[in-house]
Amino acid sequence: MAPTRSTIQISKPQHSVNDAYRAVEREEVLAVAFRDFVHATLVAGWKEPEVALTLADIADDYVMALAGRVTEI
Repeated sequence: MAPTRSTIQISKPQHSVNDAYRAVEREEVLAVAFRDFVHATLVAGWKEPEVALTLADIADDYVMALAGRVTEI
């Protein structure tokens, strides 16, 4: 059986970079997408603790890579 690929909707920012509400908007948008993603992994059969630990590892790797790019500029 071929895996199905679900699509998670991410809306574009409605506030400019300098708008104080942008951070709130970003958190709301990403929190919904994150919950949808986690739900999809659980429905697919992955266990919640393994999903949480793997997402933390992926996020850590991403932050470290971003930090490396920032220091190179």
